Amino acid sequence: MLMKPVGLPIVDVDVPATWPTPLVGLVGELADKARLSGHAPENYQDVDLTSHEDTALALLDGHLVRARHHTRLLDHEKDAIRAQGLRLLDAQLVNDRLSQAHKLGYLTEAEHETLRTANETVPGKRGPGRREDQVCLTLSAAPQTHEVGGIYRLLTYWGGEAIYWQHCEGSPALAAKLRSLGVPSVVTALLDLAAPGQEWPSIFPSLVHVFVGKALGHDPADADVFYKSPIPPQRIESIVSPGDVAYDRFPGLPRG
Repeated sequence: MLMKPVGLPIVDVDVPATWPTPLVGLVGELADKARLSGHAPENYQDVDLTSHEDTALALLDGHLVRARHHTRLLDHEKDAIRAQGLRLLDAQLVNDRLSQAHKLGYLTEAEHETLRTANETVPGKRGPGRREDQVCLTLSAAPQTHEVGGIYRLLTYWGGEAIYWQHCEGSPALAAKLRSLGVPSVVTALLDLAAPGQEWPSIFPSLVHVFVGKALGHDPADADVFYKSPIPPQRIESIVSPGDVAYDRFPGLPRG
């Protein structure tokens, strides 16, 4: 489902025609240097580009960058994103999702209690890696086409890593329940990566690496974006699931 478009120009890393002209010049120069140095396109992450990241971000000032959030959603959660946007991951968000799912009959009392007391936002229960206070997205649609990265588990288990991570391996019955809830969903958001006054996102490998990788001809080039601000509803471009043309054009994605 497409949402109301926004006014700023949109940059898509997969569509060079959308790249701002100054960024095209920087990326072209860096890609040419990488070729002359003998870097194969698939080795784009090995090119030393970190000193150019701030410049690339600054060249996106006044633009919005398309990114994708992969998850499983219940119908009321889709409605909430359309109305409220994407919230930062925190204990309140996790508890809100669990409580609403329990209230609507998707989770039993026992399942609700297990998930509420053992998830990635509970002190003393957190696993390695930081998941709180951010929204996680990918810059490219490449994972949907090339089956790279970890989006398949995100689309298979309800709740996101914060909820399912501790249960999808060692709790067969609960894992099966989490696989049964919701539908695979790709939420496309438009990010202001260079907004003044906001904490700049963490991007791995880096924004400039993705652009250079694409310029070198490596279609799977991608990066994870850990966005540090809530994404308002007017910046949600679409939410698509199986049955939507924009989802079904990627036949390798989970269907149910």
